[in-house]
Amino acid sequence: IVVKIDEDKDGFVTVEELKNWIKFAQKRWIYEDVERQWKGHDLNEDGLISWDEYKNATYGYILDDPDPDDGFNYKQMMVRDERRFKMADKDGDLTATKEEFTAFLHPEEYDYMKDIVVQETMEDIDKNGDGFIDLEEYIGDMYSHDGDADEPEWVKTEREQFVEFRDKNRDGKMDKEETKDWILPSDYDHAEAEARHLVYESDQNK
Repeated sequence: IVVKIDEDKDGFVTVEELKNWIKFAQKRWIYEDVERQWKGHDLNEDGLISWDEYKNATYGYILDDPDPDDGFNYKQMMVRDERRFKMADKDGDLTATKEEFTAFLHPEEYDYMKDIVVQETMEDIDKNGDGFIDLEEYIGDMYSHDGDADEPEWVKTEREQFVEFRDKNRDGKMDKEETKDWILPSDYDHAEAEARHLVYESDQNK
């Protein structure tokens, strides 16, 4: 794999080359995922996926049986999917092109989908339903006590992060904008950060 990453073939992997490879690998995974799901959902093979097609392929058996045994709330999932589908569907015809379907499946990759990513994240973490993420909800999303009296060091660090950096207006909770800065920071490139980290840890002779 190094041969593929080392673009100028000088025998060394640089941060830039590694960053490009990580981005390429991410995108390849996304497109493979979209291709796989496309085949299962474009039932009439017209090169488009309508909301009805998606709904029937994904939730058809649940719609037939409104009270499934597993008790999982698929109705809620369907409402959420429909909201995201409509957001991804730029021209509002309730039919997704491949590009729109990609935005639906991987909204974090598209600028115009950022609001829905933030909204879904907040809905998942905001357990008391007040429209904000408080400190306990923030910690609860990544760490479960399970009867442990002592919290690990990284959890204490996360508490400090919340107070110092996440809750910018110091009101004890994260609103929509603060949540957006947390999960989709505008000045942070995940691939570059990962590449720098990998090179830093691996480059023994510095």
